[in-house]
Amino acid sequence: MYYTGIDLHRKTSFLTTVDSRGQIVKKANLANNEPTILEYFLTLNDDSQVVIESTASWYWLYDLLTEHGIAVVVSNPVKTKAIASARIKNDKLDSHMLAQLLRADLLATVDVSSQQTRQLKELLRHRSKLVRDTVRMKNRIHSIMAKNNFTLPASDLFGKQGLAFLSQAQFPLYQRHQVDTYLKLYHQIKEHTEALTQQVKQYAKDDPMAQLLMTIPGVGAITAMFMAAEIEDISRFKSYRHLSSYAGLVPRLDASADKQRIGRITKQGSPYLRAALIEAAQAAARTKSRLNVFFRRRIVKSGYQKAIVATAHKIVQYAFYILRDQKPYRDSIDALA
Repeated sequence: MYYTGIDLHRKTSFLTTVDSRGQIVKKANLANNEPTILEYFLTLNDDSQVVIESTASWYWLYDLLTEHGIAVVVSNPVKTKAIASARIKNDKLDSHMLAQLLRADLLATVDVSSQQTRQLKELLRHRSKLVRDTVRMKNRIHSIMAKNNFTLPASDLFGKQGLAFLSQAQFPLYQRHQVDTYLKLYHQIKEHTEALTQQVKQYAKDDPMAQLLMTIPGVGAITAMFMAAEIEDISRFKSYRHLSSYAGLVPRLDASADKQRIGRITKQGSPYLRAALIEAAQAAARTKSRLNVFFRRRIVKSGYQKAIVATAHKIVQYAFYILRDQKPYRDSIDALA
């Protein structure tokens, strides 16, 4: 058995293959195209396990190799300390070290979602980016309004009355062009966002996992689909604490001898799951539920921000048991008394 580490870049990749004794069998710096990569493995005289470091562009290479029957794992670069903390770092050393860690079974790997789930994740993340883009357009127009000391004509500048004002407002000529451009982009992005929103909501209706999650107060269709896509399979997590850790909602712990210091949440893991849970917590704080009671108690003790994080952590706990037991959330009337 051979072990191959791949240091993947945008245009090229450096591959190093070692045998069971750790001796280098082959290494090469190759262009990122299918025939070249596959030819490298065809020339090996034994089967090879492959490790790719998790980057923004590993999808295509993972799919290419697995489709041709090559066993591939994806390493977690944060936890692969031998590489992350190396004093000397280059492509050759990285690929070699990956191969050696794979051979020694010392790699911290990440779970790879199915192609269907990855497509869903990309759709949800695309929508999320478009939402942020609409906010950027709004902020730029608000900035131009402030520069001209214009008073907002309505509570919502992007409602019917506010948009009518923007179309007729007497901005300086160069700023009039800016406002018109931002408004055009805002409407175009909003149109695409609304279409995606309807598509995701339809997916939520047909997804049993999302339907279970939507029984939790504060969890709507979009949030439920984010949670379903990021979790994918609840059996991956031994307990709700593991799920919370995956969302980056557990506190940092610095322990030495008999001293312990607990810090802020780690924010390691899935930022998309964490964002969905925070959004759900903010919505749950406005509902009549156990979560609202929990939030109000925490806000008095710790303040708004920590109360929201604590509520998100509570939602993780509910979500874990709901998905594990395949039973919808039921609120306790006694808790609201």
